[in-house]
Amino acid sequence: MIGSCTIIDWVRVLTIVLLSSSPICSWANEIYVRQVGHDIDLDIVQDGDSNKIRSLNTVSGDAVLSGNNKIVSLTQEGDNNRIGVWTSGGDQTITVVQKGDTNVSKIDNHGNDNTINLDIDGDSNVTHTEIGNGGDVDNTLNVTVNGDSNNVYTEVQNGSDNAINVHIAKQDNNINRITVNGSDNTITGWQGRHEDGSIDNDETGNNDLYWIVAGNNNTLESYQTDDRGNGGQHIANYITGSNNTVKHTQRGSGDHEGFIEINGDGNDVELLQRGNNNNMFADIVLDDGHTVDVARHANHTSNIDLTNGGGAYTLDVSQMATTAQSYNLTATCTNAQGCALTINQN
Repeated sequence: MIGSCTIIDWVRVLTIVLLSSSPICSWANEIYVRQVGHDIDLDIVQDGDSNKIRSLNTVSGDAVLSGNNKIVSLTQEGDNNRIGVWTSGGDQTITVVQKGDTNVSKIDNHGNDNTINLDIDGDSNVTHTEIGNGGDVDNTLNVTVNGDSNNVYTEVQNGSDNAINVHIAKQDNNINRITVNGSDNTITGWQGRHEDGSIDNDETGNNDLYWIVAGNNNTLESYQTDDRGNGGQHIANYITGSNNTVKHTQRGSGDHEGFIEINGDGNDVELLQRGNNNNMFADIVLDDGHTVDVARHANHTSNIDLTNGGGAYTLDVSQMATTAQSYNLTATCTNAQGCALTINQN
């Protein structure tokens, strides 16, 4: 198999289907894309291994899509494929589909009111999506991954009112890392269950979720489950800002670990860990006034550090299981009206 090379520079409506048996050029199939203009539709399908979608004219080598009102669909079926896309403009809908193993996708979005859909099916894939570096708003990113040992990286460089949804269906050794710099963003992470509600009974690996957030009024919600497996669920959150809402749920038969560190005022934190005969660990560090709800069902240890900087806080801890529970609480309240603490062990 020799492969083919195609260069696309400014088209209005284009559909390309490349099979890996095509002749000419290097690699299996390479498509170089640079589009500047408005109201453009582009549909590319590559079938085979070691294909690329990129650009000849940029330092990064990413395909360029510049303009408004674009509808772009990029599909690769096979292994060891690469997609790199740099976009600027508004009202764009970009869909990237990769089916196979050890594929890499990179999306760099600059603009407002764009929708980016990534559908990754396979194992050992890497996807990296970046939104904005200059106050981009109202963008929506949907990432769906079905497979094991995948790495999902998402960044909001500087923006607000963006929505990020990451859904990883399987459960073995997947990593979901989200970095947000901005306010009024909504971030949802889901690991361990298929969209139709079904689960995989033989999954025994670990899932890791890392969120680093700097900004105010953000809503973060995650759900991790291995249900019938023995995999571990790990959450680590580092948040700087005020009036953020953080809700995490971990359930299943494996070990669960939740670490949350927040610097700011008036944040609302809820952590639920549920399982059978497993070890659960929560480490929560907060300053200033917050509302914290911690619920555990199974063997559990809680470490909670509330160093209050002047605002009132409310803490509710519930530990429910047939075995001994433990918690370590460090709290300093300087609020004149006092602070509220409730600990329930059953």
